[in-house]
Amino acid sequence: MVGKMKPIVGRLSVTNQPDIVVPAGPPQTYFGVAQNLMPGVRVLAAETQPPIYALALLAAHALECILKVYLSRDGSDAEFKKPDVYHDLKALWEMAFKQGLCVPELAPCWVDCLSILHNRPYYLRYSTGVHGIILPRAEPMTSELTELLEVVRKQLKFGFNGNDTEDSEDR
Repeated sequence: MVGKMKPIVGRLSVTNQPDIVVPAGPPQTYFGVAQNLMPGVRVLAAETQPPIYALALLAAHALECILKVYLSRDGSDAEFKKPDVYHDLKALWEMAFKQGLCVPELAPCWVDCLSILHNRPYYLRYSTGVHGIILPRAEPMTSELTELLEVVRKQLKFGFNGNDTEDSEDR
C-alpha cells in the first residue's frame, strides 16, 4: 500500500555537549594557515610549467606553519619567537625533530633551500641584492610537504579542522 503509511509517533530527548569557543592561538592557528595554504601549493605544483617562485613562497610559509604546529603543541609559541629562529626553517625542523616529530634528522634538500631563501634577509620575499634565485623543484617538495602536514596531524591527533580528535587525551 504505497501512500498509506502509518505515522511513527514517539518522544526523543537529546542533550548536546556544551559548545566551547576557545581564543584563537597556537597550535590551531598555525594548523589553519598551513592547511589553507596547501591547496594552493598543490594547484601550482600541478601546472605543466609550475610558477616555481610563487610555489616556493607558499611552500616555505606552509612549511613554517606546519613545523610551528608541532612546536607549539603545548599552546605556546614563545620558544620560536626569537629573531634568530622565527623564520629559520632548518632550525625549526631541527627543533621539531629533537622534540619528537617523526621526520628524518636531516631535513631534505628542498627544506635547506627554502630555509636560506625564507629566512633573513628574506630573498624569497624581497630579492634585495640578488639577481637570481635557485628554487627547489615542485617535486618532491609538494608531496613531502603534504605528507609532513599529515604526519603532524596524526602525531598530534588533530582532526581536519585543527581541533583535537576524541582520542587526543592519550597524548
